[in-house]
Amino acid sequence: MRWTALLLVPVCAAALAQTAHPRAPKKVHGPQTLPLTTTSEGARLRFEAAMEALENLRRSEAVDELRAVVKRDPKCAQGWMMLSHLTHEPDEQANARTRAEQLASRTTPGERLLIRWLAGVQEDNFVPAIAAMNDLLAKYPEDHRLAFLAGRWLLHQRRYSQATYVLERAVSLSPDYPGALNELAYAYAYSGRFDKAFALMDRYVQLEPNQPNPYDSYGEILRAAGRFDDALAKYRMSIQVDSSFGSELGIADTLAVMGREAEARDAYAKAEVFAPSESDRVTYELQSAVTYIREKDHKQVDRSLHEVARHAHAVGLGTLEAEANRIMAMSAPDYKDAMHHLKAADHALNEGHAMSKSDREDERSLVLETVAEKAAENKQMDLASKTVHELEGMAGASRSNTVQVAYHAAAGAVLAEQGKYAEAIPHLQEDTENPMSMERLWKAYKETGASEDAHLLAAKLANLNEPTVEQALVVPAFRTMLVDQQQAAAK
Repeated sequence: MRWTALLLVPVCAAALAQTAHPRAPKKVHGPQTLPLTTTSEGARLRFEAAMEALENLRRSEAVDELRAVVKRDPKCAQGWMMLSHLTHEPDEQANARTRAEQLASRTTPGERLLIRWLAGVQEDNFVPAIAAMNDLLAKYPEDHRLAFLAGRWLLHQRRYSQATYVLERAVSLSPDYPGALNELAYAYAYSGRFDKAFALMDRYVQLEPNQPNPYDSYGEILRAAGRFDDALAKYRMSIQVDSSFGSELGIADTLAVMGREAEARDAYAKAEVFAPSESDRVTYELQSAVTYIREKDHKQVDRSLHEVARHAHAVGLGTLEAEANRIMAMSAPDYKDAMHHLKAADHALNEGHAMSKSDREDERSLVLETVAEKAAENKQMDLASKTVHELEGMAGASRSNTVQVAYHAAAGAVLAEQGKYAEAIPHLQEDTENPMSMERLWKAYKETGASEDAHLLAAKLANLNEPTVEQALVVPAFRTMLVDQQQAAAK
């Protein structure tokens, strides 16, 4: 199979840490699968255990196993590279990536491609990184694990048709590969094909009835479909199978989008008990703080997010510190307050915290997007236009999907605020997963007479159930507005 034409798109390294497969698929020995260069049989066994843990969505266990791999064989480059991608410790990530690159010349050609791919994404060198990924997949067309990982990357970059194609390939190579079935179900769900997603999840549960992740993933897909009670039931089944797996987070997220915010905060607090790292703990705190946005309690939003930012700063997590400040800006009703928080976010990205270049640039693009949107909303058009121009330059220099979408979202927002709806539409159409851009696009459709497009987009927007800050800021109010319009029309 030729993969190159399909996969020349930007991908995100974070996706690698989120695969789900409870046991290793049947191995095909020989040149058909990517080898592991190591002089230690113990390291080889621990590496396979790490991959099993990774595919089982047990990231912290995978990290522990990879630390054991490189301790047993400090020259195992692939072990270092996988450790760099799975750890949430910024210093460890950088050190492991450097070590992998130093050792790459001692490995096989396939492993060198893997390192060039995964390290390149972290270093924001997307074009050579993706070229290496394409070459790697072409070199091992029968390696279902590589197909699975590539499909996961595409999925998390919102390339759903390509992700579906690659994951279907992984399933064709190994029909009972639970991890690929799981991710393919997500690809179908994100494309709105819930019937196919549910059928795959039923099959996944049948294959792994004694593992927690099938129920956890099923719960997430049910939540996306708006079947909240069924989602909660699946999450509780996951907890029954393994109370330490962390499905309390799924319960909390589901309660949050249901509008049961106080219960959601209790569930987030329970989820923190099982957080495998400080990064995860800070992330759960962020999610909990967002519940106050839905309650329109701005003082508590600020109070909670200030605490999150302080926690992130104390443990050296600069991107999460910046994100906490960015969310404060997004939810701030006062323009000066918003800009103060955005300056704090920018400072967090530049005060010397360890982070990969791609993480820094992605978060910086989101900060700039928010600057442009807030400036445009407050008629500060010179700043808004200047910021869009800066984002355009970033997008021209980076193949990061986050950067590309941030540019289009900002450009569309500024054009819409200027009343240039026809010009805004093609930009906003590049960000149709973000409720804020979707709402602007809906208004632009209405203003340009595209009533059918507006109707279809309104239905999609009203049914978004992802527990994000954008959903909290837009969707509950949008649903209320639609109901009011329907009632007014009925009179």
